[in-house]
Amino acid sequence: MRLRRLDLNLLVALDALLSTLSVTAAAQRLHVTQPSMSGSLARLREHFGDPLMVQVGRRLTLTPLGESLLHPVRQTLLQVEATIAMRPGFDPATSTRHFAICASEATVLALFAEVLRDVERQAPGITIELLPAEPALMGQMLDRGDLDFHFAGENLLLPDHPRTLAFSDEFVCVVWTGNERVRKNLTLKTYLSLGHAITRYGLDRRPGFEQFTLERLGIERRVEVTCTTPALLGPLVVGTHRIATMPSRLALEQARVLPIRLLPPPLALPPLEIHLQWHRSRDQDAGTLWLRECVLATVARIGLSQAPGRRATKQALESRGS
Repeated sequence: MRLRRLDLNLLVALDALLSTLSVTAAAQRLHVTQPSMSGSLARLREHFGDPLMVQVGRRLTLTPLGESLLHPVRQTLLQVEATIAMRPGFDPATSTRHFAICASEATVLALFAEVLRDVERQAPGITIELLPAEPALMGQMLDRGDLDFHFAGENLLLPDHPRTLAFSDEFVCVVWTGNERVRKNLTLKTYLSLGHAITRYGLDRRPGFEQFTLERLGIERRVEVTCTTPALLGPLVVGTHRIATMPSRLALEQARVLPIRLLPPPLALPPLEIHLQWHRSRDQDAGTLWLRECVLATVARIGLSQAPGRRATKQALESRGS
């Protein structure tokens, strides 16, 4: 296919070159030889009348034209891909589709592990790749079409792509059962006097949702330990006088196996809302629609549509003899 004398395959090469800034890496991505990719770059430079990439020191960088082409070329290819992939229907029982999904460990434990059990029963040929919820990268990957879905809080969603609320949760405070500094009721004074274990996501150390909320309220905690996932918070308070604030479903699960107590926070925190988001070019894709419906059906089946609330927290406290 040629568009004004530009072979569509050259657009694929252009996308790889602009995104990798490397002839070698682009050739590896498209499974062609380096001389072949160099030839494609030469033809692209001739077509656009611009070098597209130039050497600056030891690295290649995009020219202004190359920078302006990066996003529209990728979006064009995604639209072409979505168009030619259209099928009259999608049969999960026979499909061999592969899905790449970013989700935090807490989301996997609370929801997606159960989704995977449903997927195995309904679609044994489908494969799913779970990738870390790296805030600095997963938005870029979704926008580029390298992800089928990501699970994210409101502050990490992309404004130009559709989403749906997957589930909501509340926050609870978690302490070791041997922590004598915490009585039956947790006061704000005690909460602020204790050392805290908190979550910061990714290499750029983005604050967890509860930290983000507390900072907006002007509340500063004495942070003693940081980790990359709330799934570690329960184990990190055991045997210490530290306290952690974490999603209630995860805390309830950890309380089954860890010597921890769950307590309502001493201040009002808004619920944690986790959304499922996908690329707009796949909004009507039959396979994407099926997996979205599978996620929401699982949410309804296991009762994740509403946060457990303080009643569940109270029951967990009573069951542990607090």
